[in-house]
Amino acid sequence: MATDLDPEPNPDSGALDAERARLIGSIYEVVLSPDHFDSFMADWSVFVEDAARRLGELQVTDGQSARHLDDPVIEAHFRRAFALFERMGRGEAVTLPGEGPEPLLRLGRGGQVIEAGPEAEALFGPAPGIAAIRAALDPDSAQRLSAVLAAQDRAPASGRFAVLSLAGAPGQGSGLPGGGVLALATGRDASGEGFVTSLRPMAIGWSRALDDLLTASFRLTPREGDLVRDLVQGGDLAGIAASSGKSLNTLKAQLKSVFAKTRTSSQSELMRLVAVLVLHGPDTGRAAEPLRPGAGERLLDLGDGRLMPVQVQGPEGGVPVIFVHGMLEGLASLTRVDAALAAAGIRLYAPMRANFGTAPADPRLREAPDLFARDLGRALSVLGLGRVVLLGHMAGTIYAHAAAARLEQVAGVAMVAGCVPILSTLQFAAMTPRQRAVAYTARFAPALLPAILRAGMAQIDSRSAENFMMPLYAKGSRDREAVERLSIAETILDGYRYTVAQGPKAFHIDAWHVTRNWSALVDAGSCPVHMIHGTDDPVVTLDSVRAFAAMRNRVTLQELDGEGQLILYSRPESVLAEVARFARRCLAG
Repeated sequence: MATDLDPEPNPDSGALDAERARLIGSIYEVVLSPDHFDSFMADWSVFVEDAARRLGELQVTDGQSARHLDDPVIEAHFRRAFALFERMGRGEAVTLPGEGPEPLLRLGRGGQVIEAGPEAEALFGPAPGIAAIRAALDPDSAQRLSAVLAAQDRAPASGRFAVLSLAGAPGQGSGLPGGGVLALATGRDASGEGFVTSLRPMAIGWSRALDDLLTASFRLTPREGDLVRDLVQGGDLAGIAASSGKSLNTLKAQLKSVFAKTRTSSQSELMRLVAVLVLHGPDTGRAAEPLRPGAGERLLDLGDGRLMPVQVQGPEGGVPVIFVHGMLEGLASLTRVDAALAAAGIRLYAPMRANFGTAPADPRLREAPDLFARDLGRALSVLGLGRVVLLGHMAGTIYAHAAAARLEQVAGVAMVAGCVPILSTLQFAAMTPRQRAVAYTARFAPALLPAILRAGMAQIDSRSAENFMMPLYAKGSRDREAVERLSIAETILDGYRYTVAQGPKAFHIDAWHVTRNWSALVDAGSCPVHMIHGTDDPVVTLDSVRAFAAMRNRVTLQELDGEGQLILYSRPESVLAEVARFARRCLAG
């Protein structure tokens, strides 16, 4: 097969300074391996914080400064990286021994091997040189490798990318899947000032969409599709026969049929075909699952063909409270509150906002809070609820205030670890480094936010998802202590997966709103507001919360001494008891 897998021509990077060149290399590193997300975010943090300093203070009067980072070269590379993420899909990732922080090998100018790991020696022989590497590749891949190396010698740059395949099945102990698909990428040498070309195993995520695409395109039978999946995920015929109970002859016959239908002649060509479909075919991300209600969940018909999932918890007849979830961990905080809801006498309704979990999708960005308010009004009517109190959790606070301004049924808004409008860059400065980098991106470089979020999403999807979470909670902080003491890491990670179930859109929209001055939404409402906030919250500082409350005579504040952002996890009984007291006062008039 001679299918071109190289992406669009490399953006003209001109004379790149070391910081920008390192960043460009770093974004392609994280495309190839989610384990690189931390180092990528470290590089990005340096870059975006410097950009934020150069752009200067927000306009204190309205916080809506129009100044944005203008860097066409960085934007071009980030757009390409985002496209690669999307094409590689979000199927279950295959973690391979050679796929960690170190590549199989690194090549310098002229194809000189400057570093080779043990897996490379298993594939290409001891002390492998460029001739042995070319000989191990299929002819088309060997040509492709030569072309990339020649281009790199002429004009060294980050961001060149290609997919190669071995001429035959890799040897035992190589750590590669049966077809031997490799990813080649150029980047800046972390140990020097030059550029290097890295070769890594390429883990192809398998998804239902990819399965459907192969079956529809080549008329594979379900069993033949299963065989391709097993080969992509690293199996060989003997191993597949042992695990499936099928005879080796049956599998050989099925593979022969697959070769004939796909017009390939070897496993390496078949794997390369799959890589073509992943990188250049239609979107092979996760297929949408049929919408089914989960335990304690209702599907509300909004009257326009859309169904809104609503989680219902707490005793029947309890005071009606609408939970408006935040942007990062969705409904995760509700997994351990049943006893606290019963004690407080709260009947909790938690609608899933657009783009989260299994909720309907809606790409509109600026209108999102008002659209939620409209949908919530319809949901309250379907549920037969009269006056209610809203509990805005974290970033859900924005949407709670939008609903309070629009809906007469809303008697009050409780803000639990809620965010406040951004009036100054000093509010960003108080955040943890990881949160600050995302906030600066949303505020000063919104065009780059999808790639940043897609990279984080890849780490959430991977087996190193916990590494995404821990940098959000600094060592020694109350929140880190709560995560470890309460063993809630997996609960929070499930919430992250809920947020990115449909991709980065939900996070993208919320991050845009959270990093702006949304005071107009608050001031359009007239109902009482009660804030419940930890004194040690690392994201929304106590000073900014006190200032928010002091500016409005209908806002009251309860401070939880020594608590951080995770107060609904660490203090559910006291938080919900306070919400219930506030709700009863509001509903009583």
